[in-house]
Amino acid sequence: MKRLFSILVMLLCALGLWAQGARELIQEDVLKAGGVYYMYPFKEHSITPAPKGYTPVYLSHYGRHGARYLLNDTQYERSLGVLEAAHQAGALTPDGEKLWEEAWAYFRETCQYRAGSLTPLGWEQHFRIAQEIWKDNRKLFKKRPVITAGATQVPRCIVSMTAFLQGLLKADPRLDIYAAASTAELDELNPHASENPFRTVVPMEEGRYKRKDPWGTDLKTFIDKRIDHRSICSRIFTDPDFTKPFRGTRAFVTDLYDLVFNMQCTGTTRNLLWVFKPEEMYPLWEINNYIHYMEAAPPATMRDLPALKHLIDDADSAIASGKPTVRLRFGHDTVFLFLVSALGADGFGLVPSSADGISDYWWNFRSPMAATLYLVFCQNRQGDVLVKTVINGDEARLPFPSVQGPWYSWDALKQYLSKHVN
Repeated sequence: MKRLFSILVMLLCALGLWAQGARELIQEDVLKAGGVYYMYPFKEHSITPAPKGYTPVYLSHYGRHGARYLLNDTQYERSLGVLEAAHQAGALTPDGEKLWEEAWAYFRETCQYRAGSLTPLGWEQHFRIAQEIWKDNRKLFKKRPVITAGATQVPRCIVSMTAFLQGLLKADPRLDIYAAASTAELDELNPHASENPFRTVVPMEEGRYKRKDPWGTDLKTFIDKRIDHRSICSRIFTDPDFTKPFRGTRAFVTDLYDLVFNMQCTGTTRNLLWVFKPEEMYPLWEINNYIHYMEAAPPATMRDLPALKHLIDDADSAIASGKPTVRLRFGHDTVFLFLVSALGADGFGLVPSSADGISDYWWNFRSPMAATLYLVFCQNRQGDVLVKTVINGDEARLPFPSVQGPWYSWDALKQYLSKHVN
């Protein structure tokens, strides 16, 4: 009876019947509508120790880089450049002129020459997360484990790793850590990167507006069903068709969304959320969430499968070594979301019956800036291995019965994952 109840609890949680929906969460905190621009949710959390007779032997980590500016100058140009052209042409409404003035002031004060870089807030995030992980897993770190860290060769990931390692050494200066940012590790850290020498995955069709999801939906159809992008543009431009030479109203709204919601990552006191109406926040997020589902979630894509294979193989090797071990990885949101989805953590492995159902199960704000996934492995004297999954500080539920609380059989988890690996 107790086992049956635990299975029922797991199913209810996976179906989200005990949790708020994304719409309600965004109403409570509008910054969640920023999806992957959302900031890491530091909060009080509980720690469930390993069952009696088990001792921690391995910690396997994957962390997204911390808060960053927009990826590149093009992202800024696509919104700011259109506003500048409209300003010069006298084609902005009063609200459009206000947006032009405030957006350009924000860019010059905060973002110019910094595209793609880690922000100061991103550094603080990883420094603090490292100290939390050390505190929550003190038993393992007190064993002076073998610690290796790897980052993709993107500067914001390397700087994030540096901040994290400084946080660990602040907590315990006696730790020995080896760090690298090698192309040889890309298959583990960011398999779909074009620089990955082991890449075998066929690249997705270029262009967001050309891709089809597993149900045959395209992005244009998905957007048009949810939001009137021309109406938004009519509040900014005297004629929405002014945007036609600049990729059109649909693309402008998507680019403006990026600019506005990325502001939370930069520490600015300016706020441009007023440009969108409250009732537009959820559909704007739903569109952004769909884009990330297409890029990161199985079965829409399996391009980051090698990262999962490395996670499994590295764990087996570390446990077999008989030495306490910690593996730290620093990469990107798409790989983080793929891993969480492959693990099926907290219902993320559920596959909706249509594109309209994605937002019922799968939320990209679970990969905030500095998103952190780690698995803790414990072993008893008989060699039995249990594993606990922690996502952004919270112990996760997996889609099969646990041994005790958040602790699951490693063999059972590998069996579940085998459908992805094979």
